[in-house]
Amino acid sequence: MKVSYSLTMSNAADLYDRDFYAWTQDQAALLRAWPEALRPNALDIAHLAEEVEDLGGSQRSAVKNLIRQILVHLLKLHFHPDPLPRSHWQHEINEFRSQLDEVFEDSPSLRSRRAELASGAWQRAARQVCADLAEDGHASMAAAAKLFTAESDYFNLDGEVLEMGWFPP
Repeated sequence: MKVSYSLTMSNAADLYDRDFYAWTQDQAALLRAWPEALRPNALDIAHLAEEVEDLGGSQRSAVKNLIRQILVHLLKLHFHPDPLPRSHWQHEINEFRSQLDEVFEDSPSLRSRRAELASGAWQRAARQVCADLAEDGHASMAAAAKLFTAESDYFNLDGEVLEMGWFPP
């Protein structure tokens, strides 16, 4: 029995190094499955499992937020008529892409879920850009942006949104 426990610990440590998000989900499930009779006294398994799972959830939220920020800036590059902030928006996009790559390096399982995680980001980004355009005094551009941003695949996720150095013309 001790040998299988060592193998399990080794696999868990390996998973931690390879994919933090997957490790958090795995460890939370293992904590919840821990037989009551074998638990140390006063160990709050339910809350520990929730906290470990939430650590992974924060990485999942970071992916969603970074994708949304990339989309906001891509949409601004595409729709905003003012050319002055373009280089700033391009710099921001590349920074968000770099941060996203770091999260994906730590948690490759989140990279495989990128389309799912991006799905809700599109509508939030589109609403924000339309509101920003209207607030900046570009109501006609906001109306045009609403028409174009109704589709969630306006930009290709892998070939454009996540592609370092790609910007709309």
